[in-house]
Amino acid sequence: MDRIKLTRTLLIASILYAAAFYFVGSAIKPGYSQFSNFVSEYNATGTAWARTLTYSGFLVTAVLLSAFLICARPLAHVSGASRLGFLLLWSLPASFLLGVFAPCDAGCPVEGSTSQILHNVLGILVYFGMGAGIALVSFAPGLRFLTWRRTFLLLTGVAFPVVFFLMVQPDLSSWRGLLQRLLDIAMALSLLFSFNPLFRRHAKVGPNNSFKPKPLRGSA
Repeated sequence: MDRIKLTRTLLIASILYAAAFYFVGSAIKPGYSQFSNFVSEYNATGTAWARTLTYSGFLVTAVLLSAFLICARPLAHVSGASRLGFLLLWSLPASFLLGVFAPCDAGCPVEGSTSQILHNVLGILVYFGMGAGIALVSFAPGLRFLTWRRTFLLLTGVAFPVVFFLMVQPDLSSWRGLLQRLLDIAMALSLLFSFNPLFRRHAKVGPNNSFKPKPLRGSA
């Protein structure tokens, strides 16, 4: 399997595994609702199945996403702002690792234990990092003339801070889980939509010889 096929496989595996984690987690977690509960509440401190979902859910998903980004980095055709955006996509596996090292308290309150406070602060950073990352990736050279894909990535990036603000509003507490999952779906689609534009040049073109010294005119 060549590197680009491995990268695509890791991306699809990450998305499918995360989806399975969400559905299995909600099925085994007593009283859990995908409409009203945050993803981080799967392993809230002191709740049922917390340890199992920490390692089989959050940790494995973070590892898969990290493997995808490591494999993809040498292939990604990015420069300038899109290069920074690609680096900021590390906020995605970081958001799942956050559930491993700083799980939230039951109910994911604004105030709580040290772990909850750390979870809240780092959660803001990774959410804004994901939004900025996918928005900046939309400026990659391969997406320049793909208007609808570029627009989708930009709108997804803008949606992250907007939806984050909506999720923490008390009046929308019964819908915050759904809002969060809609963001997850938008991010997954953004990664899928941008895959070929970001990597297709490397799949079709050989080594870059643009810096290879050219012989002097008239030399043998």
